[in-house]
Amino acid sequence: MKCWHCEEEARASCAFCGRFVCKDHAATMSTFITMFVGANNTPKGLAVANVIWCGECEPQPEPISMPELY
Repeated sequence: MKCWHCEEEARASCAFCGRFVCKDHAATMSTFITMFVGANNTPKGLAVANVIWCGECEPQPEPISMPELY
């Protein structure tokens, strides 16, 4: 596979969109994996830091409505 940006050999794929990137174009970002209810009904979230990000896609900070799916 080739890098989305420069056509060099890719080293990783973006965790958000799947684009392949080389080492020079790979960036990192945190992502939220899941939410659950813990002890005492306390909401908890599982996040992962330093996942590969292509720098091109735009992960959204808020959920997006998708009424066309219903």
